[in-house]
Amino acid sequence: MSNYKLIDSHVNFGHELLANKSKEIIKESVENEIIGMLCVNSNLSEFSKDLSIVNDYETIDITIGQHPNYVDEMPINDMKTILDSNLKDNSKIVAVGETGLDFYYNANKTKQIESLEAHFEMASQYEKAVLIHMRDSEEEIFPILDRYRSRVPQILIHCFTGSDEFANKCMDLDCYYSISGIITFKNAEKLRNTIKKLPIDRIIFETDSPYLTPDPHRGKTNYPKYLKLILEKYCEILSINTKEMATRSNDNYNKLFSKNN
Repeated sequence: MSNYKLIDSHVNFGHELLANKSKEIIKESVENEIIGMLCVNSNLSEFSKDLSIVNDYETIDITIGQHPNYVDEMPINDMKTILDSNLKDNSKIVAVGETGLDFYYNANKTKQIESLEAHFEMASQYEKAVLIHMRDSEEEIFPILDRYRSRVPQILIHCFTGSDEFANKCMDLDCYYSISGIITFKNAEKLRNTIKKLPIDRIIFETDSPYLTPDPHRGKTNYPKYLKLILEKYCEILSINTKEMATRSNDNYNKLFSKNN
């Protein structure tokens, strides 16, 4: 056992690889000193299902949002209605998202932008953080982040893999960054160099379970129990103390999501 505890800021509990064994995963996480987790909803039509998995666990928070790859599955007005009704009534929701822009696949770009703006509007109305997914869209997404920053000060760039230029721009907006198992991959040297410049008072850690399993378990299903491998690699890259960084990351998480625990 290590001598520190840690919060996993991104677990896809609704994924088919996790949903049917959530109790086992949560128990195993606690045994590995994962003291909190964020269940990320990325499909609004499945929010109720995701909530039912984690609703009885005080140490698991939840988000609500429509991933950019799924924007073609639902009209924008329906997204707004679902977001509004749940944000109005559920204090367990700490953030809006996973939302953002992903131009790697074929989801409608215009609708992705409209969806992202709708998520920001709701986050502003209910004073929630926004969880951003960004892929192949740095040039298009930054003006939107910049435009909403004054109304939504808590912006998290999930699974940060951005360029040096994008990192510099996001630092100007005081964004937060979640670091994933990608930093352990052999071909991620450029990313390892970029994350050195990100401010440690804006860093949190995530598994993105069941995706992005860190080395040496790459190729297997990812679980929150592997989170400390990511923290330890980050601390190795920056030559900093793991226990101190774990405490800082947990504090950053609570600040980002306006939690007092």
